Amino acid sequence: MELPENRAYDVVVAGGGPVGMMLACELALHGVSVLVAEQRAHGTPEPRTLTLHARTLELLDRRGLLAEFTAAEKDTADVDAYRRRLANSSARGHFAGLFLLGRDGATAEQPRELLLSRETATALLARRATALGAVLADGTRVTGLEQPAERDGRAAAGVTVTVEDAEGTRTLRARWLVGCDGGRSTVRKLAGIGFPGTPPQTVSWIGLGTLTRQERLPTGWHRGERGWFMRMPDGRISTTEWDRPVPQEPPTAREVEESIHRVTGERVTFTEVRHLSRFTDSTRLAARYRAGHVLLAGDAAHVHFPAGGQGANLGLQDAVNLGWKLAAACRGRTRQLDTYEPERRPVAERVLHNTRAQVALMRPGPQVDALRDLFTRLMALDDVNDLLTRAIYGTDVHYGGDDAGGGGAPRGGAFVADRPLTTDLGPVRLAELHRDGRPLLLDFTDGSVARAPAAPWRDRVRVVAAPGTAAEAAVLLVRPDGHLAWAADAPVRPEDVRAALTEWAGPAADPV
Repeated sequence: MELPENRAYDVVVAGGGPVGMMLACELALHGVSVLVAEQRAHGTPEPRTLTLHARTLELLDRRGLLAEFTAAEKDTADVDAYRRRLANSSARGHFAGLFLLGRDGATAEQPRELLLSRETATALLARRATALGAVLADGTRVTGLEQPAERDGRAAAGVTVTVEDAEGTRTLRARWLVGCDGGRSTVRKLAGIGFPGTPPQTVSWIGLGTLTRQERLPTGWHRGERGWFMRMPDGRISTTEWDRPVPQEPPTAREVEESIHRVTGERVTFTEVRHLSRFTDSTRLAARYRAGHVLLAGDAAHVHFPAGGQGANLGLQDAVNLGWKLAAACRGRTRQLDTYEPERRPVAERVLHNTRAQVALMRPGPQVDALRDLFTRLMALDDVNDLLTRAIYGTDVHYGGDDAGGGGAPRGGAFVADRPLTTDLGPVRLAELHRDGRPLLLDFTDGSVARAPAAPWRDRVRVVAAPGTAAEAAVLLVRPDGHLAWAADAPVRPEDVRAALTEWAGPAADPV
């Protein structure tokens, strides 16, 4: 699309993959003007399957997107082989190729997952984003950034972004720029944010095409004496080898053939190539998630070996955490934006930590053989299985505080699970009350406790009475991302309700 020169937006998002599109959905839901600049042309195929885990699916449900994603998976024949393989097992996922997570009898909440192509997931989110008013600019890449210097320790407002497309180069003005542009993020580099981490020990290839003698190659995941060979549910083949030099040139079909031979001993020819990529286990975390009015999310902020399919989920959850906070900042309420990095960085650190552990546990050799045998026995223990299942599926995320506070009321940070509610609106699921992306104040008393003191916030907080519904407290304030902001046991004081709403939703719009 043709972009006008010097057009101003609230937010420019660099990168139109699933993370950038999810962020655009969240921002546009709040009426924020947002442009997504994606350097790939519309419809460019990218054969890559995403595994969307339990917590991500819960967030999609909160925004009314889950049904569309579920329907799209049912239309994807590529996942049939994967589903059949799991049909004879109670396992739902893997840790380092040990498909033992989420067993029957484990104490973790049973994980769910969906498998979709990256292209399909992006298209579904793009459709929602444009319906909400976001502007999508395909074939457009960010090439420059100007940001006024800080004054008195405070970041100056706004940025000037240079973009380039088929029509040439132009500048855009924005309050904020968010880099969702991957591990080689241009935005991160332009903002001067470091990307420290560990160098690669592995090199992996993924290819999609036609293989001669493919019947001689095993299906599924296979660990051998010289590395791993995998045949993916969508038809891709992949190899992983340790302690090899990483080629600097673009990957070739010949490289894939040679790697297959080294790992499996089979000679094959790879033709009619539809996709080729190479990646390593280089593990890096941005030195900071924010520089002035520039923010990072997804792979622009963190990269790791794709063990357990955690990357897309980590990035999508970054977007949902950031979206409502950045929307509030665009309206002058900046307090919550300061919590973005303190909340999301520790989550990324844990993912990087467990993927490093998985790479070590996947390495060939007799010492690791013994370690995998020990891990197999440990994963038969419910507590161990529970811990690893929650880590891989993202259901262990808790944003500070303890699970219980004084008087029995839960403290903030825990994810508030979906549940049926009997409300003044009629029967409804909690997730359905989050469709508009606003904080949700749930009053489980007779309905009189929260509504009056919350009236001055009616422009940005949804108040629902659910008398008679069993709950962990008399009143819950649930953040737009589903995590608990505040709770109180009866008797609830009006001044406490107002204080909580001021903290989490900004000053009252009307006089109290």
